[in-house]
Amino acid sequence: MEACGCGEEHIPWMLAKFGLLGTAGLALGLLVLMMLVGWLLVLGVSLYQRWRFPPVEVEESSRDSLGGFTWRAEDG
Repeated sequence: MEACGCGEEHIPWMLAKFGLLGTAGLALGLLVLMMLVGWLLVLGVSLYQRWRFPPVEVEESSRDSLGGFTWRAEDG
Protein backbone atom coordinates (compact mmCIF):
# COMPACT_ATOMS: atom_id res chain seq x y z
CA MET A 1 0.00 0.00 0.00
CA GLU A 2 1.37 3.41 -1.01
CA ALA A 3 0.97 6.38 1.26
CA CYS A 4 1.26 9.17 -1.33
CA GLY A 5 -0.61 7.55 -4.22
CA CYS A 6 2.01 8.54 -6.77
CA GLY A 7 2.92 5.20 -8.29
CA GLU A 8 4.05 4.52 -11.83
CA GLU A 9 0.47 4.28 -13.03
CA HIS A 10 -0.01 8.00 -12.34
CA ILE A 11 2.91 9.35 -14.38
CA PRO A 12 3.21 9.31 -18.19
CA TRP A 13 4.71 6.11 -19.60
CA MET A 14 7.51 7.94 -21.44
CA LEU A 15 8.63 9.69 -18.28
CA ALA A 16 8.52 6.39 -16.41
CA LYS A 17 10.46 4.57 -19.12
CA PHE A 18 13.16 7.13 -20.01
CA GLY A 19 13.31 9.33 -16.93
CA LEU A 20 13.19 13.11 -16.82
CA LEU A 21 16.45 13.76 -18.69
CA GLY A 22 15.72 11.08 -21.28
CA THR A 23 12.29 12.52 -21.99
CA ALA A 24 13.66 16.07 -22.21
CA GLY A 25 16.47 14.87 -24.48
CA LEU A 26 13.99 13.07 -26.71
CA ALA A 27 11.79 16.17 -26.95
CA LEU A 28 14.78 18.39 -27.79
CA GLY A 29 16.03 15.85 -30.31
CA LEU A 30 12.64 15.80 -32.04
CA LEU A 31 12.63 19.60 -32.09
CA VAL A 32 16.07 19.70 -33.72
CA LEU A 33 14.99 17.03 -36.21
CA MET A 34 11.92 19.06 -37.16
CA MET A 35 14.09 22.15 -37.65
CA LEU A 36 16.46 20.24 -39.92
CA VAL A 37 13.58 18.87 -41.96
CA GLY A 38 12.22 22.42 -42.31
CA TRP A 39 15.59 23.72 -43.51
CA LEU A 40 15.85 20.87 -46.01
CA LEU A 41 12.36 21.62 -47.32
CA VAL A 42 13.19 25.31 -47.73
CA LEU A 43 16.45 24.41 -49.47
CA GLY A 44 14.68 22.00 -51.80
CA VAL A 45 11.96 24.51 -52.72
CA SER A 46 14.47 27.31 -53.29
CA LEU A 47 16.66 25.10 -55.49
CA TYR A 48 13.58 24.01 -57.45
CA GLN A 49 12.50 27.64 -57.89
CA ARG A 50 16.00 28.61 -59.02
CA TRP A 51 16.07 25.73 -61.50
CA ARG A 52 12.53 26.31 -62.79
CA PHE A 53 12.68 30.12 -62.93
CA PRO A 54 16.32 31.22 -63.42
CA PRO A 55 17.13 34.80 -62.39
CA VAL A 56 16.85 37.39 -65.13
CA GLU A 57 20.14 39.09 -65.93
CA VAL A 58 19.90 42.87 -66.13
CA GLU A 59 22.50 44.72 -68.16
CA GLU A 60 23.97 47.59 -66.22
CA SER A 61 25.14 50.53 -68.31
CA SER A 62 27.00 52.31 -65.51
CA ARG A 63 28.83 50.81 -62.57
CA ASP A 64 29.71 54.02 -60.71
CA SER A 65 27.95 54.95 -57.49
CA LEU A 66 26.06 57.87 -59.04
CA GLY A 67 24.41 55.78 -61.76
CA GLY A 68 25.48 57.97 -64.70
CA PHE A 69 24.66 61.29 -63.07
CA THR A 70 26.95 64.16 -64.12
CA TRP A 71 27.17 67.62 -62.59
CA ARG A 72 26.41 70.51 -64.88
CA ALA A 73 26.92 74.14 -64.03
CA GLU A 74 23.79 76.21 -64.53
CA ASP A 75 23.88 78.74 -67.31
CA GLY A 76 23.02 82.26 -66.41
